[in-house]
Amino acid sequence: MVIAEAFFDESGTNDDDKNLCLGGYVFQVNAVTAFEADWRSMLASYGLQFFHMREFRQQGKGVFRHLTTEQREHALVHAITIIEKHAAFGFAFSIEKAHFDVVAQGSPWSKEYSFLANQTFYGIEQRFKGSEAGVVNYVERGAEGWGEAEAVFKDAKKQPTLEAQFRLGEFRRENKEVAVQLQAADLLVWSTLRERRRVDQGARLGQHEEFKRLRTVPLDVHHWDDEGGEMIQWLRQVCNDAAFLQWLREGGADRKFIAWLKVAGPIALDYFREQFEASR
Repeated sequence: MVIAEAFFDESGTNDDDKNLCLGGYVFQVNAVTAFEADWRSMLASYGLQFFHMREFRQQGKGVFRHLTTEQREHALVHAITIIEKHAAFGFAFSIEKAHFDVVAQGSPWSKEYSFLANQTFYGIEQRFKGSEAGVVNYVERGAEGWGEAEAVFKDAKKQPTLEAQFRLGEFRRENKEVAVQLQAADLLVWSTLRERRRVDQGARLGQHEEFKRLRTVPLDVHHWDDEGGEMIQWLRQVCNDAAFLQWLREGGADRKFIAWLKVAGPIALDYFREQFEASR
């Protein structure tokens, strides 16, 4: 039984982009159709074929060319309101391309995109842990690395334990005009990439009004850079137990926690190993 569908998109694939972002929204299965109806109604009310954020700020160009600045802003608010109404939660993951090799060292991932796609599998599994039985379908527009992510997805489905743990339904490719939920994902990743640029210039995460509004839907936001990569490699060096690392992750081991654990030293790590063993 399908209980939800996850729609995700990417931004930052140009060579001159510092970061790659992958993100999207998860809809309970009974909200997928309702979202589509509201979204298509919104598009029709503004005379839009689709909602594409790359064209949003281009005055007099693209699908928004017939709208004034004020009308475009109204359309954006309308779109976010529909997302708020129907999306169960979202995720916005990003990675600094220059440090991907450090982050992914020792992992099966050879592309930034497939690494981030794998993080969505873990994130969605955590969100649905303890809820009703059922699977989650994954829908993507398709990008470089999509084939690698699909291959890993299919390999996991061949293993009953992993298939059940990650609630793996199907992993399919759609275009944004057919699966309009991908247009909402486009809005999120476009805004996330802009937010990362602001942070790179010294701003605090989440200060821009547009991004703050998008975070009114429960949103998992994670970024991997050189510091994050070094932390991951340190953790792998001091502990090669995959089950223990997964247990830490499920317990909320974010960057701040790992940084603290590194400073705290072997005693702290041994304490959490004991907690892990006691939980088994």
